[in-house]
Amino acid sequence: MHLVFISRADPPLPLGRWRVRGQLTEIRADDLRFNEDEAAQFLNQTMGLSLSAHDVRTLEARTEGWVAGLQLAALSLQKSTNPREAIDAFAGSHRFIANYLTDEVLTRQPEALREFLLKTSILERFNAPLCNALLDVNSAETILAELERANLFIIPLDSESNWYRYHHLFADLLRRRRAQARPSDLPALHRRAAEWFEKNNFLFAAIRHWMAADAPEQAAALVERALSQVWGQAEMHGLVKRVESLPEAVLAQRPALSAFLGWTWLWLGYDTARILPLLARAEANLPDTPQAHHARGRFQVIRSYLARAVNNDSSGALSLAEQALQQLDEQDLFWRGFAQFNIAIAAHTTGLGLEKTETAYNETARLCRAAGDPTTAWIAECARVQVVRECGDLQRAIALNRQLLETLERQGAPALVRGWVHINKALGHYLVDDLRNAWLEAHLTQDLETQTGGMPDVSLRLYALLTRLELLNGDEAAARKAANDLLSLTERGGITNALDWAHAVHAELMFRLGDWAAFEAYAQGYHPPKQPLFFPYRLETLLQIRYLARKKAWAESRRLMQEQVRLAREAGYLEYEMELCIVGALMEQESGNSSAAIKTLERALEIGWAGGYVRVFLDEGEALKHLLAGIQKSRKDDFVAGLLAAFGAPAHIDQSALIEPLTEREMDVLKLVAEGLSNPEIAEKLYLSVGTVKTHVKHIYAKLGVDDRVTAAGKARELGLIN
Repeated sequence: MHLVFISRADPPLPLGRWRVRGQLTEIRADDLRFNEDEAAQFLNQTMGLSLSAHDVRTLEARTEGWVAGLQLAALSLQKSTNPREAIDAFAGSHRFIANYLTDEVLTRQPEALREFLLKTSILERFNAPLCNALLDVNSAETILAELERANLFIIPLDSESNWYRYHHLFADLLRRRRAQARPSDLPALHRRAAEWFEKNNFLFAAIRHWMAADAPEQAAALVERALSQVWGQAEMHGLVKRVESLPEAVLAQRPALSAFLGWTWLWLGYDTARILPLLARAEANLPDTPQAHHARGRFQVIRSYLARAVNNDSSGALSLAEQALQQLDEQDLFWRGFAQFNIAIAAHTTGLGLEKTETAYNETARLCRAAGDPTTAWIAECARVQVVRECGDLQRAIALNRQLLETLERQGAPALVRGWVHINKALGHYLVDDLRNAWLEAHLTQDLETQTGGMPDVSLRLYALLTRLELLNGDEAAARKAANDLLSLTERGGITNALDWAHAVHAELMFRLGDWAAFEAYAQGYHPPKQPLFFPYRLETLLQIRYLARKKAWAESRRLMQEQVRLAREAGYLEYEMELCIVGALMEQESGNSSAAIKTLERALEIGWAGGYVRVFLDEGEALKHLLAGIQKSRKDDFVAGLLAAFGAPAHIDQSALIEPLTEREMDVLKLVAEGLSNPEIAEKLYLSVGTVKTHVKHIYAKLGVDDRVTAAGKARELGLIN
């Protein structure tokens, strides 16, 4: 005989004994939750809606797959005149959801339990000791166990039931009811929560509750403690918003907070025009003390970055950074590392020599790691990869980046800088003409930047690469969009060299498309750059040589090309020399000087062969193919033969043939799946519910096109997603 029990709460039966004996089959809330595909089928087919994948994903995330919640959302959308607005606003306070949860759940609980639910709703996650401290009781462990047994929209975040959270919609309702019932009690509750989190070293949670308790002084003091932990982490965006919301009087009293804001505004691509006034206000309030002298050193670090990035004044930036090192406290290792990093970047931008620049980035990485600043160390090491590539040693650059990626997989890396390694990898694949993997890495970078908020420097490189990839794929509209997205991003940030590069990328696209009016309008505004060997301006000069050749100004075009070749050779920029020689060869060929064209191209081939470059030749199309064929006729060359064969290969990549990139969280789950961990074990390690892990595993299976864990791990290794 088989007995079937249907109940919201666990029945008072010997479930544990039956479970051990294998006499119990359980279908719990995690099993009943709809995943994204099931939610799409329910909403669009059963409920007759026509929602986009994005809208379905939003509702599935808000309801956490709760079928009744999806149904109530669908009923609301059927009557809505603006479905997108309704979806964006959908929460536990929605009338249908609020009525259901109130009638079916909240009002059916005893008064004491309702009070527990309402007060603990201010917490994003909680455990028994925290609840005891918040409510000044000793019974939280028993209450939480009862809530879990009763399935009252409480979700365990680990297999030992230490940490919990409420279902998103239920939490929305509880917080709204709490605020309506006794709003005057909220500051005291937040203060108790803040004290517990601070005491137990959960700094970000403590800051949030101090702010909610209207205690900006305590929040500011804690932010200063958290600065070294937050730099480069995904939490940085949220912390910036909290610091921005502090009263100006509090900011004025704490120069470290103004320094933090200026630094993060700069790196996150915020409007740079806001930074100098912020520093000036903070500096005006500094007393004449040694501590104030150290604070001025931090402000000088930020000013040194602004001098280089906004004013293109690398020598001024070097001077300010060196002043900062004199002013900073010897133990202020984070900010000393920031100053050293800008010295390395300034050396890079001025073209003092790539060997010296690589050494400067290595020294920055060493100092920052010693200071406990992995974020700046990572960025410096990724910049070093770029330097090695600029030396013309593409294969070594690819190998270095591979080592960085292996270290990232083994040790982890701050969330906001992971995109650096992947965009470097994408560009490496592009340059060797591995377009499929270039697309895969570009998609992965885009996904990482979307999830974490990212850093503008990574997004700039991503949009520039997507402009080229989309054009090769024959999608002119997508290529134009990528170039325009690049322009929009740089216009928001106000970084001069980034904006100049964005205009150059757009102009190069116009050249490739044959939009001569737009290309010539750009080229006519050319002025010799102050930093000719810095990458934004190398492209600008290459385009000017093309423009002069198009105007048949052969002597002027030749003079500019030869001048740049001299600069590139002196500073060791072999990649740039190769690019110049390719453009110069085409110019000489068009001018009728075939012997000079062949001689110039021979130098480009020498560098290209040594470094393993392919795409830089193929991008020039039939004109260069003709020149290469002439060289191959006169002498047999394996590298030239390979290039000629590559010209015949299709550049179009079928996007549907690529796997959909895994999200960062799916990557975390996949690695643990490959290590043989069970869903409960993964949930415990990642502080997720078991149901959420199951959903991630289903998504991983769908994206990899597999049906089980062993095959998923094998496919991931085959694709290079895990070691």
